Parts: sequence; C-alpha cells; structure tokens
Amino acid sequence: MSAFQGMRRLVDKWFPDRQILIRSNDSVYQLRLGKYGQLALASFGAAAIVWTVGVSGYSWYLDQRLATREEQLFRSELSYNRLIARVTESQRRFGEITAQMEDTHRNLLSMAEKNLQLQARVQDYTSKLASSEKEKVRISALRTSMDNQMNALQGQIDGITNRNLALRDELETVETVMSRVMRERDQALQRSKKLQGELSDARQRIADLHTIQQQAMQRVAETADSTILELENVLEMTGLQPDTFILPPMKPQEPGVGGPFVAFEPEHPQDEEFVNVAMALSDRMDQLASLHDRLKKTPIGEPAASYYLSSSFGKRKDPINGRWAFHSGVDLAGPIRTPILATAPGKVVHAGWSGKYGKMVELDHGNGVRTRYGHLFKVLVKKGDEVRYQDQIALMGTTGRSTGSHVHYEVLVQDKPVNPLKFIEAGRYVFKNEQEDTNRDN
Repeated sequence: MSAFQGMRRLVDKWFPDRQILIRSNDSVYQLRLGKYGQLALASFGAAAIVWTVGVSGYSWYLDQRLATREEQLFRSELSYNRLIARVTESQRRFGEITAQMEDTHRNLLSMAEKNLQLQARVQDYTSKLASSEKEKVRISALRTSMDNQMNALQGQIDGITNRNLALRDELETVETVMSRVMRERDQALQRSKKLQGELSDARQRIADLHTIQQQAMQRVAETADSTILELENVLEMTGLQPDTFILPPMKPQEPGVGGPFVAFEPEHPQDEEFVNVAMALSDRMDQLASLHDRLKKTPIGEPAASYYLSSSFGKRKDPINGRWAFHSGVDLAGPIRTPILATAPGKVVHAGWSGKYGKMVELDHGNGVRTRYGHLFKVLVKKGDEVRYQDQIALMGTTGRSTGSHVHYEVLVQDKPVNPLKFIEAGRYVFKNEQEDTNRDN
C-alpha cells in the first residue's frame, strides 16, 4: 500500500462526510460538510494556534532582552561612578598624607633649631669648664708658691709672728676660692652630662620621625604605582601607548622670580633622602593625575544600550556593491530609534547631514581623540554643545549609505581611524574590575 493510499485512508477515518441539521422555528435545514472541507478547517485552526504561540514567545523574548540591556547599562553607570569616587578618595587621602608630612617637617625644623640651641649651650658650658680648669691650675701654682714661701719663712717664724698670721689668713682665703671653683666645675660637668642626654634623645626622636615619614611615603608610592600600572594597562588595551599618548600636566604660570643659584646642602643625610623621596612621589602623583584625566576623556563606554555587532573594523566586502573595501569603524545594529550615547565627555564638532554617513554626530574628546556616530534617525545635539559620559546624543536609524537600522561608530586618534572594539572591551574590563572590587568590599 502506497503512502498516498495510507494518507487517504487516515483522512477517511478522521474526517468522514458529516451532515449537520440546523433547526430554525419549524424549519429544518441540512448542511453537508465533506472530508476535504473538514481537513481545511482543521489545518486553518492549527496554523492559527501555532502563529499565536510563536508571536507570544517572540514578544516575551524581546521583553527579556530589553530588560537585560537596561540592567547592564545601570551597572555600567554605577561602576563608572564608583571609579570616579575611588579616584577622588585617593586624591583626598593623598592631600591628608601631604598635610601630615608638612606638619612633621615643621616639627623636624623646630627640633633642629632646638638642637642648635642645645649645642650652643654645650659649647658655652664647655668653655666655662675650660676656664675653671685654667683657674684651678693657676691656684695650684699659687698654692705651690705659697708653700715654698712658707718653707722659706719657717726659720723666721718665731721672729715674725704677725706676718705669719697674715699669711695664714691669705692662705685660708685662697682655699675658700679654690673650693668654690671646684664646686662650680662639678656643677658644670653635671649640666654637661644632662645636656648630652637630652641631645641624644632628640637625635633618636628625629631618627624615629624620619623612619615614620619614609614608611608613610613608601605606602603612598606603592598605591600610586599600582594604580598607574592598572590605568596604563587599560590604555594599552585600546591600542594607545601611554608614553606617547599622555601629555604632561600643564603648570600654572609663575610670577617673576630669580636670584643666584646656591646648592641645597642638608644638615643631616636623612633630610636629603626625605627630599629625594618626596620629589619622586610628587612625580608619581602628577603621572597618576595625568593618566586619570586621560582615561576619563577616553571613549571606552558603550555607544548604545542595546545592539549587536553587524560589521567589524577593517577589510570587508562592501554591503552595497560586494567589492572589497576598508571599513573605518564598526556597525552596531539594533531597533530603529535606539538611543545613541556619548562614550566619553566631549564637545560636539559636527551635528547634521554628512554625505554618505547620513545624519552624523562627531565629538572631540581632546588630545586628538574624536568619535563619530553615523546613519542616525535623529540628532539630539547641536554643534558646540558640551556632552557628558553616556549623555543621549541621537537615535539609531538608516540614513545615508545604509542597508538597515544601525549606527556606524568610529574612533579616530590624530585623524587616523582605530578599532573601536578595543575601546569598548577596555571599558568593559574597567567596569568589571570595579564590580569585583565592590563585591570584595561588601
């Protein structure tokens, strides 16, 4: 039995000829419904059920995808704000540490002045002690002379009793003076020992303060080096080289100054080491500030809340004529009127129609970096406007040389197009690290 005959028997079984009686008042009507009519009605009902289920499932899928994109955008904005807050907190902490270091330096200067005063007092007491020793030698010599005179006059002592008494009084006076000088010498020695102890304590406190300063500056330098390395890695992910791309910070113009050059000669070796470490730390913080300023203006954000990549950067077949060509950006497709967002703060340098780009917006982010957004449905900014990160600047469309709803997104460095996907991936890396840091903190 052939497949056709089997199918025919199955239809005859499930869809036999039927007669439907319709009664209206006193009349009865007979409606005959053949097997092929029943088969057509059943096929139409099944198709209607399948179409209803498919449309409902596709609508539910679109709703779920839109909710997921909105949650990703919220997390991206939250991570970016937390990154800004962390950098601001680091700057505040560095300001506090710098203030503490300045207070410590002032204390060191004060202690150095006291040290000089103590040294001057020690020298003064040393001079007095030397004078006392000279006086002692002179008195000893005088006493020896008096003894000699006493021996010379011993034979004449009986005849000159009055002179002997006078000499005895003079000797007692000399002994009194010598005793007073000896007491002053002993007191000077005690004061000298006390001052030497105070000087030793002061030197130890100065050494402890230098150690504390060096440890604090070392911790700040390690934190700055870690942050600098992380920011340089993010810039290298975009294809940019930090050594050539980062400009040195602009210093404010100073008032007129001058004078002869006199080399700085620190009083202690620790002072020179402290100055060298402080200057090196200042250079690191200037580099960190420059990197942070550059990263804040680098277009690493998402150009739209919801999209998928429809054409990559570089060599491709042209979608219009099918010939090989160079694609200077990436095509990010999505529903028409999808919001287009600024990927970094910048200034609008073009807003309107631009040849085969159709409606196009171009932003200048400084230091030779610009971004372009083409084939737009509607432009929401005007030339000269200043926009912030993730500000809505346009709606996705298909104007110009386009085959469907998408945005042509370009990144230019010194007027040379580079791969925008590297910038987007670098931004995702930054926000992912911020999210992980937040989870660890919690």
